[in-house]
Amino acid sequence: MIRTSLLAALLFLTTLGSTASPLAAEEVISLALPQQVIAKAFTLLLPLRIDAKSKSVQGDIVIKSIKDFQLSNNQLACRLHLAGSNLNLVTDIAGHEIKLKVGAVEIEVQANATLRYDPAQQTLFVKPVVRNLGQTAGKNANADIGQALVALLNGQEFPVTLQNLDPIIAKSGAKTITINTRITDIRAQPEMLKLSLVPLLAAK
Repeated sequence: MIRTSLLAALLFLTTLGSTASPLAAEEVISLALPQQVIAKAFTLLLPLRIDAKSKSVQGDIVIKSIKDFQLSNNQLACRLHLAGSNLNLVTDIAGHEIKLKVGAVEIEVQANATLRYDPAQQTLFVKPVVRNLGQTAGKNANADIGQALVALLNGQEFPVTLQNLDPIIAKSGAKTITINTRITDIRAQPEMLKLSLVPLLAAK
């Protein structure tokens, strides 16, 4: 109880004379998430459906597994097991759209991805580039189908929308101090993902 009261008092002093004011730039909070934590979080999301669009390929793509997850400067690398279903290869012949039914295909690929964070949208964009195409398996599977599946991923940015973090609330007497945070930047670094948070203090 004493520690809570002291914390509330200190927070109150920082917000005295203002009902809601951002802190100075040098007081930005840095949060480092270890690579293992990020890798485990991605694993918990699996299987993950990818909303990819292409004029030459139609169908559904799902990431079934992620292996060898590594973070470096503004990049991540991993090995993906992709599964495609209800696939159609689309071609245009003399102005007519021709669809070739492929069915289901599974491939493993080594991919690198760049990260870009848009603070206005509170969205992290992941842009993968496949480096090595592994073995293709499935009905009617061949290398061309595997390459077409990879084409759905290469060079496209996939958005990851972030939710606001829960505020920290402290009370002292009749005063309530609320600390909200807003993510202003996300950067990949060797073996960690670094988040920059701007705190916004409010008292009532």
